[in-house]
Amino acid sequence: MTKINISKKQKKETLITLLIIILAVGGIFASLGILRVSLKTENPLVIVISDSMEPTIYRGDLLIIQGMDPAEIENETIILYNSLGLWPPPHRQVEEPIVHRVISKYMNETDGKWYFITLGDNNDDTDPPGSVGIEIPVPEDRVIGIVRTIIPKIGLVKMWLEKTPFISTIILVGLSISLLISIIWDFTHPEKNDENEEEFEENADNKPEKKSAVDLGI
Repeated sequence: MTKINISKKQKKETLITLLIIILAVGGIFASLGILRVSLKTENPLVIVISDSMEPTIYRGDLLIIQGMDPAEIENETIILYNSLGLWPPPHRQVEEPIVHRVISKYMNETDGKWYFITLGDNNDDTDPPGSVGIEIPVPEDRVIGIVRTIIPKIGLVKMWLEKTPFISTIILVGLSISLLISIIWDFTHPEKNDENEEEFEENADNKPEKKSAVDLGI
């Protein structure tokens, strides 16, 4: 069996590569955690997938959501809320949270909760959408937060990848395999890296020394 000699530099480079990957993945989760705490909501980032709020918000826009005391939410504020199970049949159930504008609000003295009447800017009827003459208010415990910032079109790539899971899987697997092959190559071919280093150092040593103005007698 051929013994593979791994230089200290190769070990260091491999460890640095793995550390960068771990930090990148950990950084994403850490950033999301920081956003959740600072914005006081479990859904600080949302990508819009419908056209119900055009021309204010378009499909593919990324929204930054901030939690807010229901009593402080004013009319004309755009909110994100969970409608799943809120609308009885035959109304269509929407699994994803809805982003619509508050057009009125009131306090229910019976349960002590705030309720919001909402409407999509691109819709003709208040929620539930398409229900003429029917209004179902959104209770405060369904409100996830308010829209603080709109970043246009940045979510279109994610939407495209979700619609093409096969291509997304191929890209992810391809990148993972490429990285794995690179690491294995470094471990199994230490002599190649050593030869390249020696060649580089040899060329550097043989390179003609540049003469300064003093050496040239100027």
